[in-house]
Amino acid sequence: MSLNLTSGVTGSVRGIELGLISNYNYEKFQGIQFAGFANVSGVNNKLNPKEKLENTFKGFQFATIANKTFGNGAGVQISTFNTAASVFTGFQLGFLTNKSRYLEGAQIAGLINSSKIGMVGFQIAPLFNYSDGQTNGLQLAFFNYARTAGFGHEFSNLLSDTWQIGLINFSKVNNGNQIGLINISGKNNGVPLGLLNIDASEGRLSFRSTDLFLSNISIGTGSRFFNNMLQFGYNFSINGLPVWGISYGLEKEWSDPEKTKFISINAAIWQQKAKSIKLLKGPRILRSELIYGFKISKYRYLEIGAAINYKLTSVENQESSIISMGDLFPGIVLGIQ
Repeated sequence: MSLNLTSGVTGSVRGIELGLISNYNYEKFQGIQFAGFANVSGVNNKLNPKEKLENTFKGFQFATIANKTFGNGAGVQISTFNTAASVFTGFQLGFLTNKSRYLEGAQIAGLINSSKIGMVGFQIAPLFNYSDGQTNGLQLAFFNYARTAGFGHEFSNLLSDTWQIGLINFSKVNNGNQIGLINISGKNNGVPLGLLNIDASEGRLSFRSTDLFLSNISIGTGSRFFNNMLQFGYNFSINGLPVWGISYGLEKEWSDPEKTKFISINAAIWQQKAKSIKLLKGPRILRSELIYGFKISKYRYLEIGAAINYKLTSVENQESSIISMGDLFPGIVLGIQ
């Protein structure tokens, strides 16, 4: 037992160490540490890297300001700031932040969790979780980042081992599940569930003419399971038709192995801007399209499709479409992708 009226400076301790201000161990600590301000172990790893010890902490640390170990740590750290300079196995509870080089266990923080080269376990924080390596487990925060989320395999689904849950989720490679308002991936092999899912490695841009708008731009991006679809349409001063409109929808596409042709189906809600009427008071259309596309050049597809429209709302003396046959009416699609 080491009882320190102010601060204790030791080589190694195995047992119980209590310090009114701090506890400072050059080599190892094993047991239970309490400090009024800070606990530090494995300092010799920083001072003499050639004599580096692999394991420098095992047990329980509690301090009001900071706990830090300069080698591998195992056990529990509770403080305002917790730091493990190498691998940490166990549980870090930080009133503000937790930081480790690699995590095997759990981090719960008042603001931010960070694992420099990856983690297995879970990170929970209100603001930000960061794992810059292979990540397996759960990240729950306003913003989550993982370099590689989950182990990649061709059967990635909702039963995957890795989850990112937050308003904004980002991963360079996602093999797990993302649930959030915005999900962004460099390459998405997993399941993103959000209002806007972006896969930087895949997507499409189509220029179309339809029964709703003679000029239409459609953008689709998401994952191999489904795409989010954003569209913008414009009519060139045709009396009785909406001037312009925007839509959001979901799209599923199937293509042949050579990717020379495809079939897609989508469903979207259009909000149309009628003349002299505010956007949100204009006609609203629920629209579903079935589109067939085939290659006409190395990078271009011709799109031909049919649609079914249903008027959710209408405006007096305004037509929703070139083809108008009541609340339920057919439509057409012709475009270049």
